[in-house]
Amino acid sequence: MKFLREVARCFYERDGEKIGELCFVFPNRRSGLFFQKYLGEMVEKPLFSPAIFTIKDLILSLSRLREADTTESLFLLYSLYLDISGSQESFDEFVYWGEIILNDFNDTDKFLADPKKLFANIKDLKEIESDYSFLSEDQLSAVKSFWEGFLPEGDSDSKQKFKMVWEVLYPLYLRFREELQSRSCGYQGMIYREVAENPTLLDSLSEYRQIVFVGMNALNECEKSILRSLKNRGVADFYWDYFSPMVQDSQNRASQFINYNLSNFPSSIEIDAYNHQTPQIEIIGVASSVIQTKIVSQILDRCSPGMESAVILPDERLLMPLLHSIPENFPDVNVTMGYPLRGTPLLSLIELVVSLKEESRGYYHKRALPILRHSYVKLISPIKAKAIYKRVVQENLIYAGSELFEGDELLERIFSHSEDMDSSALCDKIVDVLSIVSTHKEIDKIEREFIYHLHATVTRIKGILIPMSSQTFGRLLMQLIGGVTIPFRGEPLSGLQVMGVLETRSLDFENIIYCSLNEGIFPPSSSSNSFIPYNLRRGFSLPVKEYDDAISSYLFYRSIYRAKRAYLIYDTRTEGLNIGEASRFILQLKYHYKLPIKESTVSFRVTSTKREEIVIEKSPKVMEMMMERFVNDDRSALSASALNKYIECPLSFYFSNVEGVEEEIEISEEVEANEFGSIFHDTMQKLYSPHLKQQVSDTTIENMARNIALIEKYVDEGFLKHKNIKQVKGYNLLIKRIIVKYVQQTLLYDSKSAPFLYLASERRVRSVLPVKWGYNVNLKGFIDRLDKTDLLRIVDYKTGQGELKLKSIDTLFEGNGDSSDKVAFQMMLYALMLKGDKEFVFDGEVKIAPYFIRSLVKKGSSEMSVNGEQIESFKERVVTLIEEIFDPSVPFAGSENEKVCKWCPYSSICFNGSR
Repeated sequence: MKFLREVARCFYERDGEKIGELCFVFPNRRSGLFFQKYLGEMVEKPLFSPAIFTIKDLILSLSRLREADTTESLFLLYSLYLDISGSQESFDEFVYWGEIILNDFNDTDKFLADPKKLFANIKDLKEIESDYSFLSEDQLSAVKSFWEGFLPEGDSDSKQKFKMVWEVLYPLYLRFREELQSRSCGYQGMIYREVAENPTLLDSLSEYRQIVFVGMNALNECEKSILRSLKNRGVADFYWDYFSPMVQDSQNRASQFINYNLSNFPSSIEIDAYNHQTPQIEIIGVASSVIQTKIVSQILDRCSPGMESAVILPDERLLMPLLHSIPENFPDVNVTMGYPLRGTPLLSLIELVVSLKEESRGYYHKRALPILRHSYVKLISPIKAKAIYKRVVQENLIYAGSELFEGDELLERIFSHSEDMDSSALCDKIVDVLSIVSTHKEIDKIEREFIYHLHATVTRIKGILIPMSSQTFGRLLMQLIGGVTIPFRGEPLSGLQVMGVLETRSLDFENIIYCSLNEGIFPPSSSSNSFIPYNLRRGFSLPVKEYDDAISSYLFYRSIYRAKRAYLIYDTRTEGLNIGEASRFILQLKYHYKLPIKESTVSFRVTSTKREEIVIEKSPKVMEMMMERFVNDDRSALSASALNKYIECPLSFYFSNVEGVEEEIEISEEVEANEFGSIFHDTMQKLYSPHLKQQVSDTTIENMARNIALIEKYVDEGFLKHKNIKQVKGYNLLIKRIIVKYVQQTLLYDSKSAPFLYLASERRVRSVLPVKWGYNVNLKGFIDRLDKTDLLRIVDYKTGQGELKLKSIDTLFEGNGDSSDKVAFQMMLYALMLKGDKEFVFDGEVKIAPYFIRSLVKKGSSEMSVNGEQIESFKERVVTLIEEIFDPSVPFAGSENEKVCKWCPYSSICFNGSR
């Protein structure tokens, strides 16, 4: 028999149609709704429903004060604290412990502690003997144990800090209550105390023939006083759900409140809500928090849809994964838990907006790019956000100017002037951003609910006039929102019930499923923070850890008492703060009560499945793409790096040069290797450009090397061009000096080879090679420098390490990952393309001279001469290679060389390198 149904039956049988004259008070709203449902199932004709209250709502309705807003209270408390203490503490420093003080004041009033005695500054143990005689012997002992450890005060920093705050608490308590009273409002404990200490406020309940309290357990002192007053008037009745033998067990903390409640607030009607059947209990260990929800789905598949199943979540973070895991045979789901606002994408956007700060050079890319990548920005401004993101990355803009964001309503508002913005202006910006987001057609109802609550929080902060910086405002906003949850609304009397632990009070279900039943989660590892030391809390009967544990024990054992099946799921992982320990309740069921329990552990077998290597067949579509890229389009061609890539790994060539799969570009504030080379190349070109087509002497080159100012000017221009850096400083200044040094070393080496005829620099060369398929394939190259002494010389600047080796033409096509072969292949291809160039015609030999700058002065250039026969032999092999590339019968397959795969950017795609 369900507890609430039995209570409803007893009162309906006793009062019949007159039950509408009664008032029923429950611990939460859901239990009141279920009571009404059960009552409605019993009546045969319409009648007036009794009044239904939660105990909190009943007390608030009796008070002359309205409940104060938490944010408003926090600001008021801060103002009073500064006035009383004379402290210069900033608001963001105060926020955290200000909330602790509010909670302490709340407990002080709810448990009717004497604030003057509690917050007294004891200077001598004799004061305790004379002033605290109202305490019991145990309470007095607890108070003494604290002050004995604290006195004498000594010079300890921690003691001095505690004393400084402690001396403020009592006057702060009095002033805070006075100020709230003048505004006709109060915090919850203050309202409770007002009703408890003013019994005349209970007169308004005279409209009810009887007030019935149902399903209570851990009453605070104010509630006890109110219940006692109503009992003395003869208008109150009380019904406790203490039927479970495990709850009645004196060795179980769940029984802590039974004796007091039953003896002081007895029931006038005897009800029978006993259950004589032990539930089937199954304990399931899972090595994942989210996978727990998948186990819940499997359990629900075995349950009938309807109201007889409940999933209880001590950890609210599992709510969304659970909702995505509920099986289809449960079309109706009622959720009374709130979803934390801090876990929403909306808050992450606002957090980014708050942290955004415009500097003189613009918006720093590490703050701007996450906003452009945010899901809401990409939803509302997809084209503009993508274009700006692409430009910032491609142009390596360390700082993005505000002009980039013009022309889009959302981005303009987000990136509006924010330097030295005060909290009020920042509030306006956030409100505007929320308004723009809320009007978008694809924002659903749940997201609009998130927007509403965030809007309300920001508006409250703006309405309280305490000056603060944008940084302080950001921290305050995140702290205030940290406690905001979005309530889900549903039909509470149908479908699967999803709830937090407190929502289970007085409710009974056939199938109970607990998730996250771990020690430290349920019961929680510790009670909330407090300025009131443990012994003082215990001495003044304020709630302590043992009190909270007793509540948790009662909630658990009561919830499973009438269930037919109870599934207790816990996380077995031992990582981070999670110790993987099952809750003490599981251990108590096993070893103390020795109930028949089915245990299982869900494990996942992790095996490395063999992945098939990717082989791309040259389908008509693939062939069409290659023809378009390398044959029909004069602007595109095969380069030495592309052919080298094919030699090493045809599949990598396909990804990069056919499909155009590019590596993700990232903004770098430091000079990357390729940018280092580009700046060096540009500098060398500018230095030699006045001498194009001229004979250059050693004296001319030496003069260039001595002109440090000119070299640095050209290097600075390179930084601006390739890094968008106007002023070179910090680490980049060191890179600049290295480049200048490399330029001087290169010029010094050139002076030893002078005089020579400087023919060209940064020369683009193109050529075509006919293949057996009847068409010409385009080739391209980019030669750093051409000069001539006795022979035409092809110079290629190499700012990295390396050497030139040309063992044979055949070795260049082996693809063994040797960098020297790549250099030789590149230089030979340049020679091949130059042979057909009308401007630089050469017969016989040509010199290929890669300049390895790091070792140029010590080792010199690795230059060598190649003759026409070698070039012709190389050409034949290149033609064969290209014909293989365009052969439809030869697929693009991965390399067999692990050395090649090790640094390949596509290894995560093809898996060929994970052999």
